Amino acid sequence: MRKIDARPIVGAAVVFLIIGLVALGIYYFFIAKPAAEELNAVKLAAFDRINGLMSIGTEAATTKALDCSSRVQRAGSVAEVQATLVEVNAAIQVEQLRRELLDLVATAAEGNYYSADGGAGKMAAAELAEFRQTMVAEVNSKTTLTQLEACRAEINEKATVVWRSLHSAELSQLGDNLAMFSGGATSGGYLTKEEARSYIAGLGWEGLRELKFEELGTVEVPVLDVFQRTPTLRAGMKVNIYVYDVATGIMENLWFNAVVRAVIYSQTDIARIAWVLSEGATMESYSTDVWEALKALSAGSEGVENIDLEDYGAEVVQRGLEANLGHYPLQVIYVIEVPDEIGRLIAQYEFQESSVKDVILVARV
Repeated sequence: MRKIDARPIVGAAVVFLIIGLVALGIYYFFIAKPAAEELNAVKLAAFDRINGLMSIGTEAATTKALDCSSRVQRAGSVAEVQATLVEVNAAIQVEQLRRELLDLVATAAEGNYYSADGGAGKMAAAELAEFRQTMVAEVNSKTTLTQLEACRAEINEKATVVWRSLHSAELSQLGDNLAMFSGGATSGGYLTKEEARSYIAGLGWEGLRELKFEELGTVEVPVLDVFQRTPTLRAGMKVNIYVYDVATGIMENLWFNAVVRAVIYSQTDIARIAWVLSEGATMESYSTDVWEALKALSAGSEGVENIDLEDYGAEVVQRGLEANLGHYPLQVIYVIEVPDEIGRLIAQYEFQESSVKDVILVARV
């Protein structure tokens, strides 16, 4: 038999194998590997954006993020990942707006004195809970930016209606003379029910959520001041009360429409009367201690019955004003009628129990 030489065949096979390996290497290092690296880089970037979508925290954002993450994981090309990324970017815009509106609903359902859930010293209001539930469902039902933007005006309108209705119902259960509290800090003022209704009719929900109305309940507290700051203040007048923080230089309203029930002037400054009468070369000096005269009158002394001391202190100050005079260092105690919690604050400020703050009275005209 004729013997076949296999060496050429083996040689050819080796050559083709080497060529194939070279081609495969070229394909892997110059085509497949760069493509895989590019796909991997694009996926990583997409996962970063998906995490951003997830972090928004809405239910729709979470669902969309999980779906897009799964699709990116399975994607076999850059084009597939980029197509999914377009959806992610669009969803981020929608869900960011949804989050903003849901936060707006939460804020509108939470006031300084009332809230949807109560707690933290606040009163629970069923109408606020219903408003929140309704508007959350409404916001979550929207799927486009246009639809969501239309919700903003609806939230503001319904929140104002709910808060106004809440306060109107509250006012209907109260008497005519009211105390209105406003803001995070304890402050406010007195007003009638008619004034209160007019006031809430002019506010949006942002202002209404800061209010609380109560029946008129008061205490009388003393405020020490000087004539220089309050020369025209008299018993029976109404004042606005401010608090000046000595440390910060900030003055804030504490209460308005408070009534001055009594004014007490310094015994040291005006409790002694001295005068001189002269006739020709004769001069006589006279002096009366008003405090001693008051004690004598109280004891029934006949020697001072002809002295009329009613409203003496107020009359002295009034005559000084009419004469364009004033003893500026004259100390005055004003007895102010305010709600109990406001009275407690004033007492703390007057005796500097909480911080160095100065109570300032401003007469209403």
